[in-house]
Amino acid sequence: MRKDIVKKYLAHIALIPLLFLALTPPWMVRLDCTLNSFFWIYMVFTSGFLMLLFFYFKVNLCVKLFLLWAYIGCFLSAAPYLCFTMFWSLIAAAYYYLLCKQITDFEPVKKAIQTLFFFVTLLIITQSLGYDTLLNFNLKDPIILGTIGNTQILASYVCVIAPFLIFTPLNWIALILIMFVAKSAGGMIAILIGLGYYLWRKYRWGKYVAIILLMAALLFTWKLGKFDVFTTSGRFPVWKKTIELTVKKPVGYGMATGRLIFPILCGDIAPTKGANNEKWEYENTVGRGLAWRRTHNDFLQIMFEYGFPGFFLFAGWVMYLVWKARKNIMKSTGLVILGMVMIPHFPSRLCQSVLILLMFVAFCEAKEVGHERH
Repeated sequence: MRKDIVKKYLAHIALIPLLFLALTPPWMVRLDCTLNSFFWIYMVFTSGFLMLLFFYFKVNLCVKLFLLWAYIGCFLSAAPYLCFTMFWSLIAAAYYYLLCKQITDFEPVKKAIQTLFFFVTLLIITQSLGYDTLLNFNLKDPIILGTIGNTQILASYVCVIAPFLIFTPLNWIALILIMFVAKSAGGMIAILIGLGYYLWRKYRWGKYVAIILLMAALLFTWKLGKFDVFTTSGRFPVWKKTIELTVKKPVGYGMATGRLIFPILCGDIAPTKGANNEKWEYENTVGRGLAWRRTHNDFLQIMFEYGFPGFFLFAGWVMYLVWKARKNIMKSTGLVILGMVMIPHFPSRLCQSVLILLMFVAFCEAKEVGHERH
């Protein structure tokens, strides 16, 4: 009887930490080497034990091996203290994912995320009209959009919650409008390609609309003047440098080292248009020009931090998810949106969205029952 009660409210239990992080306002965190040494060692041992214990659960083998390699990578890392400390959070995420895999009814999750979307949309409306005295203090031009610190991160965040929203047709319109207000080329491309993929699979005429939507996404990017950001004066040189650095250290530089080590190693990259050559300091590292603390590509950042072994294990898990979701249009459309936004952005690096990503992954793997079929 108790098992039935727990199973019934499992989704509600999993939603507590998800919503807690999803509603986190913009904030800055800094990791200093100030943890008590005994406590730190204790947590390193405990997280290693929990990593091996994870092998006894029914989870895709690529995930298990990825955790194992991530722990080994801490010993090989260029910043072991940081890696071992951040490994705790990776283990917490792994067990949260395991909890989500036990959910059989995702309706409470869909309703909660729909409500979250309503709230974010309400804030965007007040901010766009200049009436936000909560986060922007009545500034004419909003500094914060939605609940997130800038427009690009907001776009990533909205794309992460989008897979749980596309079950309602009107949400597609709201998603497109938010990308327009945020002026996010990456977000708009992800949403329009996702919509095009959905129509292509659902209707015979969908492939023609999909082509039109792709052209609309490219036109939007061109109108914003963002093509050069994706090519010579922006992300492309960083992506190229990331691959070059990984080739030099195929085992990876260690999890979470991107924000500390990557800015130094890619210091020879020409600044993005509009950036200057001023000196910067970030968490005990210094440099000049633009501090690239992320590769602006989740897949390549995984390659940089976890090396080629970690990247291929992650790719294997992604392929497994695609295979599991192949028969469900909504699930596969959600994966398309996430895959597209992870190319120019870094949604997996946002504390607000990481548990939502894990929830959707678990949803993709869940058995389809009743009203969940589409």
